[in-house]
Amino acid sequence: MTGKSSNGTVPDSPPAEVDIMMPSSPINIDVNGEDVDGGITRRNTLTTSNVSSSNIASDQDPTPPSTVEAESNGSERPAPAEPGSVSDSAPEPGSSVSSSVNGEKTGQRVGRRVSYADSVQSTGSSTQNTKSTSRGGSSRRSSSMSMGGIWGDFTRRSSVWEMDSLASLDDEVDRFSCKECCVERLESAGRWLRSTLATAFSKPSIFIPSLLLFIVLVVCGLLIVYGFDNATAESRKQTAISVAEQTDLFFVRVLENAFLPLFTMSMFIQELPEFHDLDLMVGDRCNPASDPLNCTESTSAPPLAGKETTHRDLAGLFNTTEGRIIQRKFDTIASSIKENSGLGKALVNIQLAPKGVVSMLYPMVNCEDFVGNPRVEEGYCMNNTGAWGHDLLNDPKRVGIARATVPAKGVVTAGPLNLIQGGDTFIARLPINMDPDEGHIMVVDNVTYPCWGFVVVLLDWSTLKEQSNIYKEFENEKMQFKLTRTDMINGEEVVKSIAESENSEICASGNVTLDLDTGDNGWGISVCFNDGFSPNYKVWAYPIVFIGSFIFMILLMLVLVSKTQLESILLRLMPPRAIEKLRRGETIVEKYDMVTIFFSDIVGYTKMSSEMTPQEVMKMLNDLYSKFDIEAAKHGIFKVETIGDAYIAVAGCPKKCSGPEAAQRMALFALDAMKIVKDYQTDDGANVCIRAGLASGPCVAGVIGTALPKYTLFGDTVNFAARMEQTSQKMKIQISPSTQRMLLDAPAYDFECVERRDDSGELGVELKGKGRQYTYWVESATKMSTSPKTDEIAAEKAKMVDILEQPEENV
Repeated sequence: MTGKSSNGTVPDSPPAEVDIMMPSSPINIDVNGEDVDGGITRRNTLTTSNVSSSNIASDQDPTPPSTVEAESNGSERPAPAEPGSVSDSAPEPGSSVSSSVNGEKTGQRVGRRVSYADSVQSTGSSTQNTKSTSRGGSSRRSSSMSMGGIWGDFTRRSSVWEMDSLASLDDEVDRFSCKECCVERLESAGRWLRSTLATAFSKPSIFIPSLLLFIVLVVCGLLIVYGFDNATAESRKQTAISVAEQTDLFFVRVLENAFLPLFTMSMFIQELPEFHDLDLMVGDRCNPASDPLNCTESTSAPPLAGKETTHRDLAGLFNTTEGRIIQRKFDTIASSIKENSGLGKALVNIQLAPKGVVSMLYPMVNCEDFVGNPRVEEGYCMNNTGAWGHDLLNDPKRVGIARATVPAKGVVTAGPLNLIQGGDTFIARLPINMDPDEGHIMVVDNVTYPCWGFVVVLLDWSTLKEQSNIYKEFENEKMQFKLTRTDMINGEEVVKSIAESENSEICASGNVTLDLDTGDNGWGISVCFNDGFSPNYKVWAYPIVFIGSFIFMILLMLVLVSKTQLESILLRLMPPRAIEKLRRGETIVEKYDMVTIFFSDIVGYTKMSSEMTPQEVMKMLNDLYSKFDIEAAKHGIFKVETIGDAYIAVAGCPKKCSGPEAAQRMALFALDAMKIVKDYQTDDGANVCIRAGLASGPCVAGVIGTALPKYTLFGDTVNFAARMEQTSQKMKIQISPSTQRMLLDAPAYDFECVERRDDSGELGVELKGKGRQYTYWVESATKMSTSPKTDEIAAEKAKMVDILEQPEENV
């Protein structure tokens, strides 16, 4: 196993080392460790020449390196050194050194030991990895090289390989024509379509809902189309009503916005002392001509000469210093209220009417709110001078609205009306109630009310119509309208048009009429379509129903297929329980008391991969390990991951089972894996050999980090299984003592396990960090015959599995 990390998941493989002895004369060494004299030569050899101590002075180690002998048959690996260790002993210039080949020393050993990890790091993807032991059991060979040549070539090797790869890629691009590109894209699309359809039709949870959706959509669509022509008139009537209601809602919102200035100004009147007694200063109307006795001493504002019936003379009140101060304060307050009302140019005037007499107005002359208004003449200004002193309770044209305002509990609206100052204006009034004991009273129809007067706002009707967008709204809908109000004049209802579209006469018959909630004098709107309420529709609605239903079915199918495929991929990467925890943002840590872990790698993988292109290597590993995956699913074990040529799996995790059952499953998988490898050949007919190791014990499983989450195993059992594989032999399965004990209690199989002995007959094998361990080879398995005893054992173990199914978390 090359290139494995040294964390708890996959321990480091012991790096192979090369002892290079530097003689005074050139020698032949090949970085793959094969003897040239034996007739097994390879391409890509390196040439060395005499090297002085200055060439390696920077890597010197004060302690002399120990000699590591390589076994030519590849049955066992040498005891590994620490990864990445490099020790040098610099010879004197001109001194004689020799190389060690297959354990035979020639000359004095004063050379440099280079670990396999160092050489791989230097060469990257180079096909010449310096090592003393080949997994395929290859012997050493030599080529003439110098030490300077070795390191120089090693540092250049990765970039050369990449340049060669890029050059070959450019050649492929040049040869890849536009036609081939299109064909490739079509083939890719075809593969995607076949995969999607296969998934959709193989999963009832996808096909059935999609088909049901199609049927439901078609049936509903046909029913809708079938009755659509007959229901068109009613539908368009509802549309007309909806548009009319939207118009009503707009004007209602405008009036609600107008309420804010009214209530704001009302609060100022009640809180500011300047305005508090203004009604008392204006006083009740008193006509000296009709009541000279009582009016001689009256301080009330007298009737205005020439307009005695409709106006009061306020000059005596507001042409004073105190009156001008009150007027300025009112202008300041009203200006701020108007600016922040949200009504824009629609709010054209704010008035105070103590005792029902219009005493203060802002602005007195309003021109700026009418600039650019297409509904009024250019240069139009609203001059409110004529409204100053207007006695609303005594003007026959306004008395009805004014008298309705005094006793009201809220806002009273009227209009649009043609006012004295000109223009159609919508009026909103709010009575201001104060303490009657302080003299704040008004008498209407011989009834006394605790009223100071009222606040008035004027809304320009032409501006409101523009803001409502009523004309464009109906034009876009291809509709006509006529907006009316109903006034009570001398006890009779008089209907007046206040807004209408260009061809509103169409609505004289066959229309929809709706009473609006706007204004206290009843508003109504008549709405109709230009072409009537019952236009004819074409039968193209039927194919649209089928096409649309089919599209929605496909979209739903694609969503469900994508969801199913993603879930399938996730379930292959980690257990369902881990996926659910990841979705909830929980930490995944699970403890397992007894599992069996499998490690394997390909013997001679480094040499093999150096003679193949990366694509060929990947295809070989994919073909082989895909067969392993099938066996893993068959035996109920969980594939953890593959790292390079290493295959790692576990039994008893994440789905718990008893220790003997986990060991049995893993041993059967390992034996089947060996059978697969024996029958497997690469595309060029070459055979592949693996070695495998099993270890049993406790472990912890979980997911580390948030980026690229991966379900991983941790614990000494993982390291032990890796050591079992590293010290195993070609096409053999080495197991730990704990695994051997578990296999003795296997529920359904008898396993033939043979003690491992070295050439001297000594039991066991030396393991890095663990010393000598007594290990076993698994040779074969025989299924037990069914008996009452075995049935009883199986039942007991099934109960144990149920108990162990619940994982221990948050270790």
